[in-house]
Amino acid sequence: MKVSIIIPVYNAEKYLDECIRSALSQKYQNIEIIAVNDGSTDKSLSILNNYKNHIIIINKKNGGTASALNSGIKIMTGDWFKWLSADDVLKENAVEKLVLEIEKLDNESEHCIFYSNYDLIDQNGKHIREFIEPNYNSFDPFNRNVILLDHFYGNGTTSIMHKSIFDKCGLFNETLGYKDDYEFWLRCCILFGYNLHFVNENLAKYRIHQSQLTKQRYNDALEKIDHIRSIIILQLSPDLQTKYLTALKNYKKQKPLKIKTRQIIRDFMFKILPKNTSNKILEIYLNKKPT
Repeated sequence: MKVSIIIPVYNAEKYLDECIRSALSQKYQNIEIIAVNDGSTDKSLSILNNYKNHIIIINKKNGGTASALNSGIKIMTGDWFKWLSADDVLKENAVEKLVLEIEKLDNESEHCIFYSNYDLIDQNGKHIREFIEPNYNSFDPFNRNVILLDHFYGNGTTSIMHKSIFDKCGLFNETLGYKDDYEFWLRCCILFGYNLHFVNENLAKYRIHQSQLTKQRYNDALEKIDHIRSIIILQLSPDLQTKYLTALKNYKKQKPLKIKTRQIIRDFMFKILPKNTSNKILEIYLNKKPT
């Protein structure tokens, strides 16, 4: 099976070379790499051109991550779509391990979005910790969807999915600005019956850097998540809306008190504290090991 690795690129000159090299060094050989330069104003295009004999390069006006991903999806020739963010790194066995899991599930695999564990690294590539994703494979689809409504899981850089998902569910939503991965996951799982499927491997390095650590971006994200939940829920029948909202309310009540308290305090502090202070809190929160 052929895998298309699509890399949306916007002003990623600091990390892009390492990202491209990680895609090219995959043990699994039946791949194509499509890098979509989304109107970068730095040296990203120059870096991409260094690899023009080994990758496909698309140049377009800036339109956001969803727009860049969609541009790559429209020309991909692989059977499977593999997302890779331009500031992240794939481990050399990533595609190989994902393909093995796909083969295990056989026909069921085309109805899944696969995701895995990954390492957190800082802007210099230094290892922070391993991020262990939750495994809900044994849960029934409804309860998995309730958890997804409560919070996002399944890092896009670790994901892979069959190309037919875009024919059935549509492309990424280009109107959101960001959190388009969350909207796509919810749309596919809740409205079209797909499953998020956990692969118990560590397959990527997800980079935390300063452009992510902003108070405004975090507060906007909280509002965006609420908006995304609403637009998905409203597309369900009234009975299903009630069923999901009731289940979500009960799920939130059952969370351990220390987790609920920590999240409430975190979100409240972001709303009232100065930018420098709130940025530092977010950095600590992202680096903190789960308890």
